[in-house]
Amino acid sequence: MIGRLKRLLRDQRGVAVVEFALAMPIMITAMLGTVEIANLVKSYGKAVSASQTVADLTAQSSALSTAQMDAIRTAAQRVLDPLISSQTNLGVDVTSVGFDAAGNPLQLWRYQWGATQASVSLSGAKGLGVAGESVIMVKLSYVCVPVLHRLVPNKTFTEVSYTRPRLVRKIALNGVGG
Repeated sequence: MIGRLKRLLRDQRGVAVVEFALAMPIMITAMLGTVEIANLVKSYGKAVSASQTVADLTAQSSALSTAQMDAIRTAAQRVLDPLISSQTNLGVDVTSVGFDAAGNPLQLWRYQWGATQASVSLSGAKGLGVAGESVIMVKLSYVCVPVLHRLVPNKTFTEVSYTRPRLVRKIALNGVGG
């Protein structure tokens, strides 16, 4: 009996299989974690680019219509491709912010699409202009759905971009606010 135990302790067969069985879950977890982190980084970068694209395209006009704003929003969705960008996980909120005599920001007009909030804070625009001027403020929110959506929760990215109108001091939307 003791001889058999000594032979069993010296036997090296199957060690590689046991090591592999112990290491495999760690390797799979590391690989899936890397995939999720890459997805989050890509989604965040695309959300930043989409927000800046909306601000830039809006600032290039002297006057806009709702149809033109819809086309600009579609451009933001194309920036986000191949990520899913529907009304349920993308919110585009464009506000033209004017300034009173004291330099306080006030809303001239607002365009909203998708998953946006009911109110918008103009406090971030304070100090960006003087009376008679305006800035375009874009708040884009994107809900990133992970590859492992059953295991990892969704992550919402919110990006705010500001830009000045290029052709006029105040851009009108459907004849309002110009």
